[in-house]
Amino acid sequence: MAAAPSPENWELPVSEARERLAEVIAAAEGGTVVHLTRHGRRVAAVVPDSMAETANSQVRALSRQFAERHRSLLDRLAE
Repeated sequence: MAAAPSPENWELPVSEARERLAEVIAAAEGGTVVHLTRHGRRVAAVVPDSMAETANSQVRALSRQFAERHRSLLDRLAE
């Protein structure tokens, strides 16, 4: 069993996360980012919902900026 999560970061194998799902979710609810690994490499993360919402908002804003800056090129490609 992996060590208890630190307040800001925790890493464990996907197989172990499956067995400890309630604990992983509780950690994320408490503000901890839980990194899931497969063969020692990070493959995913369980993050607090507020962090996911912030990331989604930032991606949407960057997508709008890109589209605005490249509108003429996007219009030509759509023809």
